[in-house]
Amino acid sequence: MRNQIGKIVKIKGWILFSALVFLLTSSINSQELCTKPVKTNYGLVKGTIEAESKTCVWKGIPYAEPPLGELRWKAPKPPSKWDGVKETKEFGSPCFQYGGMMAIMDCEKIGDLIGSEDCLSLNIWRPITNEQNLPVFFWIHGGGNFVGQSAMSLYYGGNFAFKNNMVFVSINYRLGPMGWFNHPALKTGDQLDDSGNYAVLDIIQALRWVKENIAYFGGDPNNVTIAGESAGAGNVYTLVSSPLAKGLFQKAIAQSGAPQAGSKEKAEEHAQSILYKLVIKDGLAKDEKEAEKLITQKDNQWIANYLRGKSAEEIYLAYETGIFGRLKGFRGTFVDGVVLVESPKQSLEKGNYNQVPFLVGSNQEELKLFLPLLIGKLDEKGLCQLDKEVDPNNMKIKLTEYVSPLYLPIYSALSYLGSKGFQKMGVDIPADLMSNYQKEIYAYRFEWKQEPEPADFVFGAAHAMEIPFVFGNFQMDKDSALRFAWSEANKPGREELSNRMSTYWANFAKTGNPNGPGLPEWKAWSQEPGKNRMIFDVK
Repeated sequence: MRNQIGKIVKIKGWILFSALVFLLTSSINSQELCTKPVKTNYGLVKGTIEAESKTCVWKGIPYAEPPLGELRWKAPKPPSKWDGVKETKEFGSPCFQYGGMMAIMDCEKIGDLIGSEDCLSLNIWRPITNEQNLPVFFWIHGGGNFVGQSAMSLYYGGNFAFKNNMVFVSINYRLGPMGWFNHPALKTGDQLDDSGNYAVLDIIQALRWVKENIAYFGGDPNNVTIAGESAGAGNVYTLVSSPLAKGLFQKAIAQSGAPQAGSKEKAEEHAQSILYKLVIKDGLAKDEKEAEKLITQKDNQWIANYLRGKSAEEIYLAYETGIFGRLKGFRGTFVDGVVLVESPKQSLEKGNYNQVPFLVGSNQEELKLFLPLLIGKLDEKGLCQLDKEVDPNNMKIKLTEYVSPLYLPIYSALSYLGSKGFQKMGVDIPADLMSNYQKEIYAYRFEWKQEPEPADFVFGAAHAMEIPFVFGNFQMDKDSALRFAWSEANKPGREELSNRMSTYWANFAKTGNPNGPGLPEWKAWSQEPGKNRMIFDVK
């Protein structure tokens, strides 16, 4: 009997020892996979392991030369090569902007100028395996093209990369007047440098970097899906319409954005108005009339030197600001004849666009992200602080603390009208136009609104609310802008919905078709009302 017990103990001990050796070996192998220097065309980079998401990550890799000095308001240039091994443990700086909740959750910095002009970097997540030729998901953040950064927890790529066995890339690109500026005095005769759509060229440069380097990280450079939300989705439409982006991606996803671009003339007028404000602020002119007279007496070299001699802070102070870091009067993408030879809508109408499988959608209550600040009781700092303090499992705040009783009767009506506009301009019209030339179009509407009361009424299926469901990011830390929504009561439903949405998005990125085993059929776009989109909500 004792011998039998001894044998059993020895066997169990051996099993335990073997398991410990296996775990230790696996841990060492995982660590080596993530921290072993990876070659790029510009130098070696060293990543880190993220145990929670079971991914390797490389943060803050430069994909272009910093656009400083003479490179400000010019097309991005490839990064300089470096010696040694570059550590990539920290995200790169956000691009210069006014701090808003679409970029930071440091409430004290809301409304302050943050970031740097040295900001053109990207981040890469991939599963901890040796597998090669993985599909690549390339994420473009939103924020009106004047605010935002890839480091936001909302855009964390680890969970999506691990769950779907993909490479996830996110980027920073120039924002506001540093990314879109079209003054005639800055012209050099080089088509790209003279474009004025510098931020779009940043994104194209990042895609070129991916094309040239992503294989070193296990990604397939010939299976890249561009995706973005809000302004990021607008930039997706621009890339789909731009001849310069041809061949750099194979699928596209536009979440809650629309194809739009202004005119070159209006962009020039805007740049000129900023110049006038700067010379007035410097005391070189008393008013706009005097500023105009002064500028007509100066040659282009003087104007170019004057503009480039201004700090980013001085340029931004020429703007009035609004909610979420908005720059009043700022104009983004425009038809420059190079990046865009015509407006994206015109390109879609004529079929003059990069025809790739397209996934597009909007949220049922888009406008509710903005209404609490437009007609509510809180300013952005107050809303930020409330978000940090609230307990989604014990919501004590009252509806009237969010929204004035005066506006409650029309709150839902305003949301309905604004959200219908999002759907019409961002989904219905472009999908109809594209369907004349291709069949691979899949549309959706996101309708989840199970937040704890009263957040379900105040925010509901608001703008950007679908992003955590796609990426599987339901963070509860204080830096998560949507933490108020994630209660224990709604956890089973939202996690099931997230799993479904994430799988659809991943299937589409892999094959150009979101459908797969165990999923309800998602039919391609139809112009027949009521039969043309997948609805995402809890069952």
